[in-house]
Amino acid sequence: MDHPEAGAPDAVVTALLQGTTRFHRCVHVPTCASTQDLAAAPPIDGDAVFWADHQTHGRGRQQRSWHDEPGVDLAVTFRATAPLPQPIALAAALPVAVAEAVEPLVGRGLRVKWPNDVYLDGHKLSGVLVDSGMAGRDTWLIGVGVNCNRTRFPPELEATATSIAIACGAFVDRGMLLVALAQRLDVALREIAAGRLARLEAAFRDRLGLVGRRVVIDAGGEHRGELAAIDFAGARLASGAVFPLAHVRALRQQ
Repeated sequence: MDHPEAGAPDAVVTALLQGTTRFHRCVHVPTCASTQDLAAAPPIDGDAVFWADHQTHGRGRQQRSWHDEPGVDLAVTFRATAPLPQPIALAAALPVAVAEAVEPLVGRGLRVKWPNDVYLDGHKLSGVLVDSGMAGRDTWLIGVGVNCNRTRFPPELEATATSIAIACGAFVDRGMLLVALAQRLDVALREIAAGRLARLEAAFRDRLGLVGRRVVIDAGGEHRGELAAIDFAGARLASGAVFPLAHVRALRQQ
């Protein structure tokens, strides 16, 4: 496997972002507390990308920590301003965008686990996080962590996590993956802003893979039954019970 430092230069990454996405500024730092905090700090001057070789206090949903290996994983926050008529669609579309960006690298389909994880071969590969209100109205801080070139995990994560390198034995150019993520995210933002949700909803259902299966829905208590349908508005069990997607804290196969 090639040395993980043999990636695209920052100037190439920035040029590709400027030429193919809404993100015309790219900030790459060796280390920071969190790329979410970096993206929220002044100056707030338009859509931009913030990534670090290492986060000392990376975080996921509900203030959980996100562990990265310095210099080999991708930790990035995309700051995007877009009025979204259905904001919950962004949370559902983000794991789909990550999956679409990574699938060409691994040569097989990825699974989405609601609300914010992407799985490869039954193990967690990526997590996403959305913060709003930290950098202005209609501005979203979209954090993505992808396990790229690491070949080991702390003992508490060994059984549940994986990386592209472990699963495929391939070196990942983190800068080029960042560009692919930005491109897929840009497409998703445009579709959501325009109210064109059909493609994203279909991709979400397909990668979730739970329709027709018995599931447990955590929405103010646990509810069990066959998942009859799901879209960005909500999840419906075969019993007829409907749960707004924004109220679903977790959804898993029973």
